Amino acid sequence: MGAEDKQEQHTGYAPRRRAVIAAGLAAAGAAALTTPAVAAASTREQQERSKIPPGYEHVDPRTAERVPLTMSLRDGVPLYPGDPAYSWDVVVDTRTQQHDDGGYLLEQITSLGTHTASHISAPVHFIIGGRRLSQLDEGFTLMPLAVIDVRDRIRAAGPDFFVTSAEVRSWERRQGRIPTGGCVLMLTGYADLFDVGSGEDSPYVTTPAPGFAGETVDWLFAARSIIATGSDTLGPDATMDAALQATTRTLLHGGITLENVGSQLARMRPHGDWIAVNGNRPAFSGFQMGFTGFTRSSR
Repeated sequence: MGAEDKQEQHTGYAPRRRAVIAAGLAAAGAAALTTPAVAAASTREQQERSKIPPGYEHVDPRTAERVPLTMSLRDGVPLYPGDPAYSWDVVVDTRTQQHDDGGYLLEQITSLGTHTASHISAPVHFIIGGRRLSQLDEGFTLMPLAVIDVRDRIRAAGPDFFVTSAEVRSWERRQGRIPTGGCVLMLTGYADLFDVGSGEDSPYVTTPAPGFAGETVDWLFAARSIIATGSDTLGPDATMDAALQATTRTLLHGGITLENVGSQLARMRPHGDWIAVNGNRPAFSGFQMGFTGFTRSSR
């Protein structure tokens, strides 16, 4: 992909994305009018989220096998085009071999975007007036996980496709119903490229990836009341989708996106496992986070 093509891909979507957001905001504004029925539905959704969904009762995060899913910051970390580079320095190192004089090590991050390496995006990332990280509730810190594996499809037909709602319903018939309060992640296998190359030129960034269709995200929030989407790529959007519909629709619905999920996502079962998200939550549109999966023990 040439430089001009990449520039168009990542900057040429603005007018179309504004139209997508404007249409969605109009619908969201109408839906925001509080009625007794809406309030009752919200209460029912909260009650459903507090239950252990069918198929997820066999994995207890307290005793389950823990799977690290975090892709950490590193020198030369892959960057979404236009994001600031990552750099850091050691500013204090007064440690001694004796370890008994109060010496310590302190690093300073000198440059870092809030959407680099494993992180989540809050609604305000795309939506004016949307919630910031500091305004999110605790619902996303432990979520039932659904993993939609598209690796075979990529190998067979290439990466330029959207996962549709019809395909998700077909997936449910094989695997089980996606639960209320759930997190739906796409497994592409691209996370293995995260440690190759650097910056915007890393193959992790330049290799085309599939994503969720906008209508799929709408269906997942409306019909399944999920709270998060994501992928083991730069995000839940297909590279060919200049409007970034999956992220736009997720954030418009008040959800979050999990981005740059680690390569061990392949160890998670399609249905029945859990994912935890933890990290500091400043009043930003996104921030670096740790992801941990919980699955049945392989022993």
